[in-house]
Amino acid sequence: MCNPRKVMIHVNETIEAAWRQTLTETAAATELLSEKAEVSCAIDLAAEMGDAALDMLGRVIAGEFPGFSAWEKDGAGNFYRDLEAVRLIYESDRKQFVLQARLSEMISVKAEAAAEVCQETIGTIAFAAIGHFYEDGWKGRTEENALKEAQAQVEIRLERALEELKKERRRQENAEELQLRIALGEAARRRARLELEEKKHNLRFQLRQQLQAELALQQQNAFYEINRAVGETYRQTLCRLVLANGGRIIKDQQTGSVIELELELG
Repeated sequence: MCNPRKVMIHVNETIEAAWRQTLTETAAATELLSEKAEVSCAIDLAAEMGDAALDMLGRVIAGEFPGFSAWEKDGAGNFYRDLEAVRLIYESDRKQFVLQARLSEMISVKAEAAAEVCQETIGTIAFAAIGHFYEDGWKGRTEENALKEAQAQVEIRLERALEELKKERRRQENAEELQLRIALGEAARRRARLELEEKKHNLRFQLRQQLQAELALQQQNAFYEINRAVGETYRQTLCRLVLANGGRIIKDQQTGSVIELELELG
């Protein structure tokens, strides 16, 4: 055995690492879309019978008289009756009937924005890997094994250097990725809003068509309810005027929508 000898491998190289990934951000937009259509029918009772008739109409609709069920009352003091998909309203302040239809539908859209990110990291490493051997190969320390030992060191140190480069790349990337994700999120929200507006435009047209169809379908029922209320108002008003002036009611009969009155004036 003699003094050990050594073999040395010098490493001085540039390591390049490239990564590619796709970043995606999603946004959603939701809105309740409502459309309303109405038809007004002004009944000018005051022009024919004065304020007494208007007061009586309110009492009739409120259900003060037998045989005529009360309409419901809303928070604004108006009376209404629901006729399937439409609502017949008597607006007390404006003294008119309104036939109103309303449809609502919740619409939602989702949109996304994506970007492909390509990043590259370059680093230079330099080091020396050493292996020892004996000329007589004592304890298996041959030159060949020394080379293998040095090469193993090279591989380990190269792997460590690559890991360090990846860590550095991730530190740099985190800040860049955050900014990019913010921009993608805003782009996704803009796209969602645009898609929502387009969907609203198309849906609003459909809702309006449905509303017009519902109003046309229910107009006959609405006119029936209006005529009942107005007819009962005429009946009650005439009877009270006759009685107030010393007359009497000889016949007061209603068959369906037909009212028969026979009065004797005083």
